[in-house]
Amino acid sequence: MNLTENPTCIGTGLVALDVVVTGKLMNDGQFLAGGSCGNVLTILSYLGWTSYPIARLSNNVATELLLEDMARWNIRDDLISVSDSGSTPVIIHRIITDKLGTPRHRFEFKNPENGKYLPAYKPALAKEASQTFATKPHTDVFYFDRMNRGAIDLAKLYKANNASIFFEPSSMKDLKAFDECIHLSDVVKFSDERISDFDLMYPTAVAGLEIMTMGKSGLKYRLKGESFWKEVLGYKVDNVVDAAGAGDWCTAAIINTLFRNKKLIESTKEEIEYSLRFGQALSALNCTFEGARGLMYYLRRSDLLVYIQHFVDSNATKIGQKKSADPVKKASSQISISSLFKKTN
Repeated sequence: MNLTENPTCIGTGLVALDVVVTGKLMNDGQFLAGGSCGNVLTILSYLGWTSYPIARLSNNVATELLLEDMARWNIRDDLISVSDSGSTPVIIHRIITDKLGTPRHRFEFKNPENGKYLPAYKPALAKEASQTFATKPHTDVFYFDRMNRGAIDLAKLYKANNASIFFEPSSMKDLKAFDECIHLSDVVKFSDERISDFDLMYPTAVAGLEIMTMGKSGLKYRLKGESFWKEVLGYKVDNVVDAAGAGDWCTAAIINTLFRNKKLIESTKEEIEYSLRFGQALSALNCTFEGARGLMYYLRRSDLLVYIQHFVDSNATKIGQKKSADPVKKASSQISISSLFKKTN
């Protein structure tokens, strides 16, 4: 893999502040950039891409913490707006251990101080799509994980300008919008738990590559015009610590291997399957660390790629934790979790 190139990904969707807490008490925690879009673009930057998230954030301390973590990974903020009319979603990631000693991950969306819902996602405005595109008209990949008019209009603009479109829906509630997104996309990736009746709506593949993830069972895929799915088994994990973010690592790895200096149509089926195995290996490895992007803070990119490539090339079925001798360290913030929530709602 040629790491001297620096391809670009622009994305819109859920960009949030993750508050990672271990145990039942709200004591010390980690403040990290998160959300599907936030994670995918941050991982891509770690893998050597130039990443531009499109987001409407609020003028508050949560945004400061989110942008502080993004800056550590050289995320470009040219397309991020910060204003009183924006919103910075805050998601509590609580890691607990059950009676059998098995780690469990729980998402919480309410302020523990007062029980009110924490700020929610606000989409990019459709009326600003043309101006956003004009600000940064060229990208190798356009990624989006939410169905709204602003995201769809941006996807159309970037597709017309020769970008590859990657759509990662969390639901199929708006069937008309979903169908529009599917027909726009080069790659569609979704979870069988969230979208279980995809086959009923689309008996043959519409997008260039359709990927259905199945948790521990791995994933299956099919190419445009195909009605059958081919399974790609996942990896067993020696010591699961936290399964959050697994799908985001898989997505970023697929983008990195399939779209680094080429188009989907230029890839062979063997190259596509390699990218899927690479994605699943990265996904499995991150489960051995705490946080949706935990491995980034303990494993340098060069070490990571050599380690993962070994597993993929050797057709291994199980993966274990690895750390660099000189790991990246998380930034420590002086703000407490309690004061964050007081300043967020």
